[in-house]
Amino acid sequence: MRARRLSVYIAGAAIVLPCLATAAPPANLKTVVENAWSRSAEVRTLEARQEEAAAARSTAQSWIAGNPTVGLAQRNDRSPSLRDQRESELSVSAPFWLPGQKSARQAWAARSTEEVAAQLLQARLAVAGEVRTRFWEAAAAREVLAEKDDHLHHMEQFSDEVQSRVKAGDLARSDGLLAQQEVHAAVVALAMARSQAAQALARYQVLTGTAELPPLEPEPLREPADGVNARLAAARATESRALAGLRLAEATRSESPSLAVSLRHETENNLAEPNRSIGIALQFPIGSKARNRPAESLAQTQLATAAADAAQAAVSVASDAALAREQVAHAEAALAAATSRAAAMHEHKALLEKSFRLGESSLAEVLRSTALSHEADVAVRQQRVALGAAHAQLNQARGLLP
Repeated sequence: MRARRLSVYIAGAAIVLPCLATAAPPANLKTVVENAWSRSAEVRTLEARQEEAAAARSTAQSWIAGNPTVGLAQRNDRSPSLRDQRESELSVSAPFWLPGQKSARQAWAARSTEEVAAQLLQARLAVAGEVRTRFWEAAAAREVLAEKDDHLHHMEQFSDEVQSRVKAGDLARSDGLLAQQEVHAAVVALAMARSQAAQALARYQVLTGTAELPPLEPEPLREPADGVNARLAAARATESRALAGLRLAEATRSESPSLAVSLRHETENNLAEPNRSIGIALQFPIGSKARNRPAESLAQTQLATAAADAAQAAVSVASDAALAREQVAHAEAALAAATSRAAAMHEHKALLEKSFRLGESSLAEVLRSTALSHEADVAVRQQRVALGAAHAQLNQARGLLP
């Protein structure tokens, strides 16, 4: 029996070793979240959006509304005369802001920068939530695996005792076969738990890049320092950016006017000296409210959508936090009840085993008590993990990073 158990352990050691290893110091949950964040594809997208927002902010700070233009013109007199007239002109033109345009674009650029910063925090929080989920799934599977291992160890000891009494003639062979059947069932349950633990650990490792689990300690419950959830802050930042976009569309009902400065140089045989002149030109595009209506309508639609999303986010955040608080209370109550039940079942099992050794109880009664005691131990382990997961979920609902 011992040899069989040892062969089972050797066969599964390569799978569950990372899950059960304790030689290396366990990783910190905050460090694990940082690793997962660095592996997230969304980081690259948001970093690109940061560059985009920085470029828009730089453009809005410029004193011109667009790229300047440099022009060069040359004219020669090709008519059959003696004037030999030549004319060269160099011009520089640049668009400039209309009243209110620059301030509106600066406000839009600032709101865009704030939106990207809020979305970065929201994305980091989402990654933390996924890490928390995968971590506690792996932790729950590991606890089940440890309990199945303990149960198999106990059943093997009990089966050895039963086989000794069968050989001594104190028990029937049917009792020995029943004890062996329970050992085989425990081996199967251990193999299934090992498979589930390996799968949960693999999902965790794909996300975080490490097979080490942080300590199974519930996170301390905290409140947001500024009282604002990251999800809600991101939704409100999007709404603010959409409002700034509407103000910008209203302030940009026509293309920007342009100012041009030109320098002209004229030469002619009849002139003793070249003729030089400086010219200034203004161009004002003609815009109308009808022309700008599509842009304003689009900005209004985006603002309405962002406002609705922000309102929905506020309701969702409040609901998630309330539900998470209830889950913490339920998990605490369930853990207390499971602990009391496990203590009672262990006492009951000890009494039946003692009675069985004295010949006053049947093997079936002992095996049933052992199964119930095992279920109670599993429930305690599961409720401890459930409490840790509930703490993590409440901090997640409050928008807190580990």
